[in-house]
Amino acid sequence: MTAAKFVVNEVKGYHGFVKFLILLVVIAALASMVRFVFGLGATTNMNDTYPWGLWISFDVVTAVPLAAGAFTLGAIVHCFHIKKLEPLVRPAIVTGFLGYSLVCVGLLLDLGQPQRGWHVMRYWNLHSPMFEVSMCVMAYTTVLFLEFLSPVAERFGWNLSLRVLRWLEMPLVILAAAISTLHQSSLGTFFLIAVDKLHSLWYNPLLPLLFWVSAICSGMCIIIIEATSCHKWMGQPNEGVLLRTLAKILPWTLGLYIALRAYSLLALSVGPFFDRPVLTLLFVVELVIGFILPFFMFTQKSVREDDRRRVIAASLVVFGLVLNRFNVSMFGMMNPDQIYYPSIVESLVTIGIIAGHILFFVLIAKYFPIFEHHPETVDYTIPGRIRKSDNGAEPVSEQS
Repeated sequence: MTAAKFVVNEVKGYHGFVKFLILLVVIAALASMVRFVFGLGATTNMNDTYPWGLWISFDVVTAVPLAAGAFTLGAIVHCFHIKKLEPLVRPAIVTGFLGYSLVCVGLLLDLGQPQRGWHVMRYWNLHSPMFEVSMCVMAYTTVLFLEFLSPVAERFGWNLSLRVLRWLEMPLVILAAAISTLHQSSLGTFFLIAVDKLHSLWYNPLLPLLFWVSAICSGMCIIIIEATSCHKWMGQPNEGVLLRTLAKILPWTLGLYIALRAYSLLALSVGPFFDRPVLTLLFVVELVIGFILPFFMFTQKSVREDDRRRVIAASLVVFGLVLNRFNVSMFGMMNPDQIYYPSIVESLVTIGIIAGHILFFVLIAKYFPIFEHHPETVDYTIPGRIRKSDNGAEPVSEQS
């Protein structure tokens, strides 16, 4: 069987939802080609007033903290020695690696001169937060790639490479935590220069710290949503016992974030605060529904131990994080007399990036052992692996 026929047969066997995701990715790829052919001015609604649009607000400023589960869980498991959470690490690493890889795609599309993107590595501007974020994103994506190589090495039986990667595991975890702390906070540093543009409800000197703490909160919530979804839709084991541990940590991190927000608003920010009703509404929705409500939910044992309620609370935190990043990077700086709306090309690309993240995670989970602590649930087509059967896990010989 040729490789092309094998791929076609595999795709035919995919679930209808996976095929729909493939369609969205193809449409996004075509929209990206239109952007490169006609340029930013003709295909986006960005201008001199709004040089940063949807691609920066979501694909970068929002996607980076949503991919923070990898460094958060890695630090919890390896640095704080909560080893029982280790089954969640590999899926979190895959999510982080895909998230940062797609962030790079979004950045490439947003650059006016993408062919000069490599200049950041040659012409260093040590005083620019953009330089720090660029270098850290590249470094952290590399670290995530190296961590992702472990299931790849297991998949293809590269034993020597696997031993080297296992030896590098702890240094990579420490490096990941350090790099992520730098660039998660530096995303907030971007907006410290917007003194006269960003509204007082969000502008304050603690933006870097707030960005970092909120990324930790959203990272753990993404893991809760991801693990629950894998159990429900992909037939993976129910990790409810492990997720309860994360749910016990979340009230502390959410409480810290809420306290920092209150302190920064009351003691460090300079008004006026409630002069624009729309922004006031966005602020209240973000803080109350996105952080305060799930904080109280996670303090309840009945919520932490119930899969459905736990996912709802985690989803509210993710919603609050997304709205916060849009409030800071877009809505809070928007001129009410000149509103920015993303174009169809911008929207299709962003939808495709979201679809691509889900699609690639599903495909990686299908063909690579990212659920390493539950090998009986893995279904591979390559000989020599473990295949799920009705009677349990049975090794598949080279001849089968």
